[in-house]
Amino acid sequence: MFRFSPKLMMLAGLSLATAPGLALAERSSFPVELVQEDGSKKDADWPLITKEELTKPWNICVLFPHLKDSYWVAANYGIADEIARTGASMTLYEAGGYNNLSTQLSQMDNCIAQGFDGIILGAISADGVGALVKKATDAGIPVIDFVNGVNEPSVSGHALVSFYDLAFTTGKYLVEQAGGQPLKVGFFPGPQGAGWSDDAVRGFNDAIAGSSVEVLVTRRGDTGLNVQLDFISNALLTYDDIDWVVGVDIAAEAGAVAVRNAGLAGKVQVAAFDIIPPVYENIKAGDTKASPTDFTTLQGRLAVDMVLRLLEGQTLAAKRAGPKPQMVTSDTIDSFEYTDMFAPKDFAVTFSLTEGQ
Repeated sequence: MFRFSPKLMMLAGLSLATAPGLALAERSSFPVELVQEDGSKKDADWPLITKEELTKPWNICVLFPHLKDSYWVAANYGIADEIARTGASMTLYEAGGYNNLSTQLSQMDNCIAQGFDGIILGAISADGVGALVKKATDAGIPVIDFVNGVNEPSVSGHALVSFYDLAFTTGKYLVEQAGGQPLKVGFFPGPQGAGWSDDAVRGFNDAIAGSSVEVLVTRRGDTGLNVQLDFISNALLTYDDIDWVVGVDIAAEAGAVAVRNAGLAGKVQVAAFDIIPPVYENIKAGDTKASPTDFTTLQGRLAVDMVLRLLEGQTLAAKRAGPKPQMVTSDTIDSFEYTDMFAPKDFAVTFSLTEGQ
């Protein structure tokens, strides 16, 4: 069975009260896109490593930008549940936000110094973590780039869905909604310098290029709910001809609130380029029009599988892989498995799992 380590949880800055029981995963595989070195993509089924294949309870360091929203809680669930299923161990550290690169670098350096077997890295900066990724891999510690993107070539694998593809999907959806008529957007894609956010900006802009969709204003910053709510509320006051609010998941959550508070419900529409439970519920309620899903919890399972396979000396089917994005709208929402995207509603954040004797 598993026990929670009080010492390691204290190092992560939280108490034992956050440690839940985990509902072990039942699935043995799921569909992904394999991304080849030349950028070409191939649909495949990714089988999950079995507990019997592990020669030891490998100890994995997990590094997140923060745990301030349900996106990263879903990522936590996918990773922790897969760690528990396989009998491995983990400790998770979160940096407190996208402004805290130095904190994440210190945490990663500590993981290397402590001799963790592998690292799953949700990077604050695609370039800023490069030197430590190289330090880890030079020390024989595989590093899996998780969700956000890492540019260092020595990184061992990428378990992610391209935010370029996600935002491109949303951009094309808006072009279809516009139907050739002018459509003006307030765009809130998250912090500049974060690889995923910069990719989303490129994807959205490429999707709407040459169309009747126009970005009136872009505001970039931390993905805290209050930060995004301020950005959007101010934009709605300044630009009275915004037709759509579009952004990262938290921005879409904040956008539904800002639109309602401004008395613009029915006039200004909201869309996201990735999904979290509040956005999911807002789509069901009709307060948000659409969002692609990147199947966050499945990405977490994939990251664990990649690092464990590498530690066992296995070859990955591809260095980069991730679930294929699909658009969630009021018409499609009931076709998705909730826990493929999100943590169960009773899940509490898990910072440490170790194998008991």
